Amino acid sequence: MINKKLIFRYLSILTCFGLGVEAFGQQRGEVQNQEFVIRKDRVLTVPTQPRNFERIPVLPTPKSTANFNYLVKPFFLSLPPLEIAPEASQKQFTRNREELYPGFVRLGFGNYTSPLIEARYNLWEDGDYNIGAKVKHEGFYTGPVGADNSAETHTSVGLDGTLFKDYFELYGHVDYSRDMYNFYGYDPENILLEDFVTSQNIFNTFKMKAGISNLEKMSDLNYDANLNVRLFGDSFMAVENEIALKGKVDFWFNEKLRAAVDANLSLTTPADEFYRDINRNYFKLNPFVEYRKEGLGVKAGANIIFENDITTNKKSDFHVYPDIQASYMLDDAFGIYAGFEGDVLRKTYYDFVMENQLLGPSDQLLNTIQNFIASVGIKGTVNGEFTYEAGVNVGKFANMYFFNNSLTDSLKFNLIYDTDTRLINYTAKAAWEYQDWYKLNASINYYQYTLNDLAAAFHRPEWELNLGNIFKPTEKLLIHANLNAMGGIIAFNQGLDTSEVLPTILDLHLKVDYKITDQFSVFAVGNNLLNQKNQRFLNYPVRGIQGIGGLTFKF
Repeated sequence: MINKKLIFRYLSILTCFGLGVEAFGQQRGEVQNQEFVIRKDRVLTVPTQPRNFERIPVLPTPKSTANFNYLVKPFFLSLPPLEIAPEASQKQFTRNREELYPGFVRLGFGNYTSPLIEARYNLWEDGDYNIGAKVKHEGFYTGPVGADNSAETHTSVGLDGTLFKDYFELYGHVDYSRDMYNFYGYDPENILLEDFVTSQNIFNTFKMKAGISNLEKMSDLNYDANLNVRLFGDSFMAVENEIALKGKVDFWFNEKLRAAVDANLSLTTPADEFYRDINRNYFKLNPFVEYRKEGLGVKAGANIIFENDITTNKKSDFHVYPDIQASYMLDDAFGIYAGFEGDVLRKTYYDFVMENQLLGPSDQLLNTIQNFIASVGIKGTVNGEFTYEAGVNVGKFANMYFFNNSLTDSLKFNLIYDTDTRLINYTAKAAWEYQDWYKLNASINYYQYTLNDLAAAFHRPEWELNLGNIFKPTEKLLIHANLNAMGGIIAFNQGLDTSEVLPTILDLHLKVDYKITDQFSVFAVGNNLLNQKNQRFLNYPVRGIQGIGGLTFKF
């Protein structure tokens, strides 16, 4: 059987080889004779392969001769059962290092004999309350005109506190301030005034505030109400006391719609050289509804006011004006806004004298009637860093106030009013914040007045520019650099019986704080670094380059 298979294999190989040779010969063009010998009697013998059919024997399991016996003895401990007291997990929030020091003291001194003393301390570690006390004194015992004739000092002490309950908080504030100014608006080069001694005016102000508000500011219903008492008097005959009640409440129907009411009641009793026993009452109610959704914001309400000022151009003590505001953001980078609002702006003697501390006796005190202000503009935020707003406001006012030098005493100023004022205000604002080390705030305004009774908008600027820069190059260094400018201020010179434009005001301000340790830091402040003879009011130049340096200690 094996021989036949081998014979057929050899024949097949030889046949294929022959065909290949023949094909090769044909390709070469040659023909050769070949002879093959086939032997059928040849036997091929293959050796036998041995095979092992025996199984591997299984080895016996070894058995130990040792005997293992264990003795178990009971062992009891007289221990009390473990008591488990479950507690809510307390997350350890990272605390600001500044919170470790509830108090600080700041001491400084500068030119113009200007000491600075300031201290504050807060109790807030224990209990459901916090109490804070503060005291500050800053003085400029010499000034730009006649040394101590233009001195100026400011002293204040205050106490505030808050009591927290489950759903509301009670808060209060008590403050006393004493501010001293000199009427130094005279010509120091006049030899007749060589020994002139200016008169001082000292403001004494006492304020008290107490209120209640809800704790959860994100709740559907929010409220805040407070009582304010202010007692004010100066070195002459000006006295004004005020009792005010202020409150606001709002209710959120959902995340997009809310209704609110703001209320303000002010009762004042001013007295001065030319008026006595006057009760100036003012009450304002501002109900409104506000809706916000996907870039759209709409506010619709009304200003309802009652006030009892007596003027010749007044038709009624009762006023109702619309309060409408709307905005629509096409995207974060661009949007438009518009508004229309009328109001009665509350003005007290305290408001006037805080704006112009050189104010003398005036004939009367009047609120400003804002017949309307119509506004329109654009705004947006670019890349989450840069915000801008630009627009125009057009308004109509009655009894808008201005300041003018007194005819009987040129060192002091009087209040004057215009019965019908038209105002166009072009405004632009921008803010930029780059990472955590630089912030910019800038604004510019241009005002165009059209007056009925006055020749000019006395002592109001035609334009204003404000640039505020904050640099924080390191964690220990903080720099403030600000520029304030205004121009086009017109004043009426009573002595020359003519109007004049005051020089442009440029005030470059710089403040540097450097933290030596967590508790100690040093500071330096520079005002009017361009050394300009700025005059906000006629005949009253401000201090030149004025600097102060000092140390702050936290405890």
